[in-house]
Amino acid sequence: MKTYTSNYIKKTALAAGDADILSGDILTFNTMLHCMVVDLGEPAPPEVESLHRRYKQCGLTDYFVTSLERAAGGIRSAAKEALTLDIKTKEQQLARIDENIAKKTQRLKVLYLAKESLKARSLARKAETPLPPFHNSFGCLVKPERKGADTYFTVKSIHGKRPDQIFENEYLFETLYLDPRIRRLKSAIHSMEHRKHNLQSRLARLKREAKAGVYHICYGGKKIFRQRASAKNHNEWCDTLRRLRRRDMLLVGRHDASQGNWLVGYDPATGTLTYRSIDGRRVNLPGVWFPYGQEDINAAVKASEISKKNKKLPPDQQIDGWPPGPVTWAIRDCGNAFQVKCMISVPENPNTNTCYDDGCVAFDMNYDHLAVAELGAQGRLLKHYTVPIQMEGRTSDQITNGISEALEKVFKHAVRARKPVAMEDIKHLDKDLLYGNRKANRKISQFAYDKMTQLAESKGQKYGLAVRKSNPAYSSQIGKLKYMRTMGLSIHESAAYVIGRRAMGYKDLVPASMKHLVPAKKRGRHHWSQWSC
Repeated sequence: MKTYTSNYIKKTALAAGDADILSGDILTFNTMLHCMVVDLGEPAPPEVESLHRRYKQCGLTDYFVTSLERAAGGIRSAAKEALTLDIKTKEQQLARIDENIAKKTQRLKVLYLAKESLKARSLARKAETPLPPFHNSFGCLVKPERKGADTYFTVKSIHGKRPDQIFENEYLFETLYLDPRIRRLKSAIHSMEHRKHNLQSRLARLKREAKAGVYHICYGGKKIFRQRASAKNHNEWCDTLRRLRRRDMLLVGRHDASQGNWLVGYDPATGTLTYRSIDGRRVNLPGVWFPYGQEDINAAVKASEISKKNKKLPPDQQIDGWPPGPVTWAIRDCGNAFQVKCMISVPENPNTNTCYDDGCVAFDMNYDHLAVAELGAQGRLLKHYTVPIQMEGRTSDQITNGISEALEKVFKHAVRARKPVAMEDIKHLDKDLLYGNRKANRKISQFAYDKMTQLAESKGQKYGLAVRKSNPAYSSQIGKLKYMRTMGLSIHESAAYVIGRRAMGYKDLVPASMKHLVPAKKRGRHHWSQWSC
């Protein structure tokens, strides 16, 4: 399914009264859409008539009610998917917190063992008995050495970023090194347990809502949601809601309809869109043109007419054209103008390049850039580079446009090289649902894997190139250890190279020089499992 957007049609270009009729229908549609969403969530008793018939008795046609049902069903489906994703994210966060608590608890045990050892040595020193040995559970990080009758400790820095710390006796080591770390770890564990308790409460509430079918839906997006808090009373909030609510009217197509839709007709020659209103009057929108996809829309609109003609013609005189299918339209009220969207199913291009034997152009998706690698025959690396994407300080539409421009460069390169495209499969990226902090979570939400995949598939259809999705499991580890240094690549470019090789059917086994690092229990398993150690 592809969506094409038209130019703006000024309301002054419509006949007298037509703009008011269309604006009134859009307002009626959205008002009844909110009611339909609520009614779909409340199961009706068996003796009550169907929901479709109830809305039809309000003076609506079958096709208008069907459009309402499809739009309301889409809203509830999106809310259900968002709730499922929220539950999954909370479960991942709980697993991450449990893992961190276990690590910090283990570190706390190490500190307590050292403190108990120092306590035993202090008691032995007071009783003038032989001193027990110091229990060093820190390994090479802490080095105790005797200096006369006392012991001094050297704490080595990690990665050499700070100078080594030297404590002249056991008392200073205990009070200046062990005790502060014990307090910090206990505070951190307490905070994580508190956060875990809150997450468990939220997760239990979300699961109850999912089981009961309770979905929280915000009409109009963030703008209306933020203005709700600033409203002085309920009446002011209702006025704001009416002014800023959704202004789209979705008119679902039908396979058996003329031009694929019973409520809308389109004349490709003149660009006139004819809409049949709720009360049966016809509204003409002149000059509806689509800057991109006009040929596809013309073919989809003419498909039913060509199909009817072909039924009366012999096989050798058949007219070429698309198979007939539903054509869905959406009309948006933009204030002083209208805008039209057309949603059609585009048939597959028979001339699509699907040959990966001679190589491909693979890219690795990252928050602020695309890492691209061109592969030749037998998986040889021919070219590598990065395409930047600006994310910070941009709106959602600007981010989408930036991603589209970056992908445009990749696909134009693939067209010049006459090779298909390979990318990572987002279905296997559950680990990237969260990063552990709010700033990184915002980045990954702005990045929008789904949006990039849809744009890549759309551009593949546009340029006649196949887009093969590869599982990105351990692609970064393989690229870093096997190709990054030898080929002079960045870690993301090497991951793109691995994704391209995987799309071509090649396997990246563990080299013989690294097999001694693979645990014995994993040597007979799949090579991906061997890279995970």
